[in-house]
Amino acid sequence: MTQITIPDFCMVLLVGASGSGKTTFARRRFKPTEIVSLDACRGLVDDDENNLDATADASHLVHTIVETRLKRRKLVVVD
Repeated sequence: MTQITIPDFCMVLLVGASGSGKTTFARRRFKPTEIVSLDACRGLVDDDENNLDATADASHLVHTIVETRLKRRKLVVVD
């Protein structure tokens, strides 16, 4: 297995097709507080992670969380 070293302060973007295992990968390797998920943010703003009508508001929330964590020099994993 290839080992990747990730610095304490950086942004990791997980990119892939829906259902390809990005969320599972993130949950196995990072703290829950380090992961920012568009699906989870849809759930926060609309109570339905699958409601695509909530994507614009959820994206705004994702950007706010990512910006805030990076300002605080924290690792952020965007799922």
